Amino acid sequence: MRLAYPALLRRSPALAVAVPLEEITFRDEMVVYRVHALPVIW
Repeated sequence: MRLAYPALLRRSPALAVAVPLEEITFRDEMVVYRVHALPVIW
């Protein structure tokens, strides 16, 4: 992911998070801590 996210942002510079950061929920019930959903706009 360290390579994928920067590459994605270089190719789509207008990509942005569509909700306030406080509204982003995380999943912590599994071994991997991750974002439940990450709405974006172009």
